Amino acid sequence: MIQIASAKPLPDYRLKVTFNDGASGIFPVEPERRGGVFMKLLDPRVFDAVTINADFGCVEWPGGIDLCPDTMHQAINSSKPQEGRRAELALREDAKPSTKQPDGD
Repeated sequence: MIQIASAKPLPDYRLKVTFNDGASGIFPVEPERRGGVFMKLLDPRVFDAVTINADFGCVEWPGGIDLCPDTMHQAINSSKPQEGRRAELALREDAKPSTKQPDGD
């Protein structure tokens, strides 16, 4: 089960989070887009009071406001550029010994 291991509030209503599987990244909370109870997070004192719920491994704020760690994990992993993964694979390909025979000229 994916759980949040650490969370740090950042400017512009973002969280720097690390998950129990080692994944990490920046999650935009976007209280205005979410609306409802999330509007309370527009108060910097409330937003900065983020904690981790030890029972569920989610981030939460005073008043019972919380976010699903699975959703956050998926959003962070899907936002990572594919180019980095391609470059990583390319490096692995470059590391393979060449099977091409040298020219006899």
